[in-house]
Amino acid sequence: MEHFGADIGNFRPNDEDYEKFLNIQRNREQKEKTKKSLPAVIYTDREKCRNCHHCIAACPAKMCQYGDKDWMGIEHDFCIGCGQCIDACPWGARIPMDNFTVWQEDLKQGVPMVALVAPAIAATFPNGDYLRFNSWLKSIGIEAVFDVSFGAELTVKTYVEHIQKNGPKTVIAQPCPAIVNYIELYRPELLPYLAPADSPMLHTAKMIMRYYPQYKDHKFLMVSPCVAKLREFQETEMPIYNVLMRSFEKYLAVNNVSLGSFPQSDYDNPPAERAVLFSTPGGLMETALRWNGDLKSKIRKIEGVHTIYHYLDHLKSDIDKGFAPLIVDCLSCEHGCNGGTGTNHRKTSVDYLEFQVEKRKEQMRQAYLKQIGQTGNIIEDDAEIQGRVLNIIDKYWEEGLYTRNYLNRSDVRTRSDYSDEELKPFYEAMLKHSDSDIRDCVSCGYNSCRNMAIALANGVSRPLNCHYYLQFALQESEDRRVYAIEEFKTLVTDLFDNAGNLSGFAPIMKSIDDIARQTAMLSINASIEAARAGEAGKGFAVVAKYVGDLAKNTRVETNKMRDILSSLKRLIENKINNFVEQCKVKL
Repeated sequence: MEHFGADIGNFRPNDEDYEKFLNIQRNREQKEKTKKSLPAVIYTDREKCRNCHHCIAACPAKMCQYGDKDWMGIEHDFCIGCGQCIDACPWGARIPMDNFTVWQEDLKQGVPMVALVAPAIAATFPNGDYLRFNSWLKSIGIEAVFDVSFGAELTVKTYVEHIQKNGPKTVIAQPCPAIVNYIELYRPELLPYLAPADSPMLHTAKMIMRYYPQYKDHKFLMVSPCVAKLREFQETEMPIYNVLMRSFEKYLAVNNVSLGSFPQSDYDNPPAERAVLFSTPGGLMETALRWNGDLKSKIRKIEGVHTIYHYLDHLKSDIDKGFAPLIVDCLSCEHGCNGGTGTNHRKTSVDYLEFQVEKRKEQMRQAYLKQIGQTGNIIEDDAEIQGRVLNIIDKYWEEGLYTRNYLNRSDVRTRSDYSDEELKPFYEAMLKHSDSDIRDCVSCGYNSCRNMAIALANGVSRPLNCHYYLQFALQESEDRRVYAIEEFKTLVTDLFDNAGNLSGFAPIMKSIDDIARQTAMLSINASIEAARAGEAGKGFAVVAKYVGDLAKNTRVETNKMRDILSSLKRLIENKINNFVEQCKVKL
């Protein structure tokens, strides 16, 4: 391996440069204290979302899920980035986000870059393909590739130094950004116990900035197994693209790139040893035993969404009572980072994943044995390896270089400490007025009616997400529908009856019209005959006039009756239309 046991004296900047670097770090930490907003790490495809509440049920934070009219969104400032909703969604509506597109564009523009590759790469590209992946990265313009496993070796050194110097009751490991987010947002009382150290990724990045000055102005491509790492990089303002391993797998497949056509290429930093296990649950513990074998009984290994967050909810009480372990080696994902949210191995056999990582660990051990010249005595050989590894680690470790501060974000999260009296109007909004209305049926995803009421109080849900409310509303709607139908039937019956009566006026009106026309003709004929008769016909002319007036008046009254009937018809039509519209509103 190219940098095995290399002398790093030529790579070390002078004290003035180092002080400048520390000042940059201090400024970043100061800016971090004023940060509130968290970047989005999971996207909701509205077209695919069925509003089925699987995401709420799976989410350990709950309140980061909010219900819109017909889809479930994410309140990113409340989201811890654990990715459980990605697995839980049966419709593929939750999609992990990364910086792949931006990274590609910058690479094409010639932005200088180096890559940092997480230990989970051995599970993503097994059988030596993870070393061929290094060659492919360099073929597309990445200038150097660094192994985050060596950053993990540095991380354990930072933990051990913190324990020896400060004597904390408990140290909560922080390689997992989802756990860090959960503590910052929902368990700020645990912040004093969160390891005051950078993650292995940031240890690696700072190591490069400190000991590889030729890359200090380069941007970092993080080949990552985790969507939440994006949060970590933004908080610390490191120039890092978080690109998921699943994105690389997809890119290679779509572009028909075969890693088998590339030679294996070692990393450009000193080789890690047992810290290549860091992506596996318990990897931190295995690495820490190098310094002190007695730590095994003082380390709690715990992982998985269904376990770790419940554990953290009660940890402060256990610390106060003296029950808690010295080190909590914790990861959010059940398969560790090997099956992280940025991989395609969420449901892959854990035996397969850990077999690949263990195989790599043995390969690293054999590489060290080759360097030291093995004696055949396993105990002596292992002791020699560990001594060699510790010497190399000491060359890249400095006190204060890899420290990390955290932000109490609990002031921007949702409230959960509502009293029963405060929640009363929200229970009533769900039509829950007595104890018998409390069903705790979990169909809403919040697991209890109280949590659902809290969600309403925080404005991240709506009554329609309550099964009881929906059932009651549907029954009430059905009752109204039946009532409306009966009312409508009665109205139609009455209208038909009235319509039948009104229709009898038609022949009457026609008869009157006929009589009026005949009377008018009679009047005209009488007038003509009176004119012919001269003086003798004057009396007949008077009669003709009265007959003409009768015909005229008959027509006037007939027209009035027509207007009245037309008005009555319009009135009935308006009544029907208004009734139909009212039925639509009620239903």
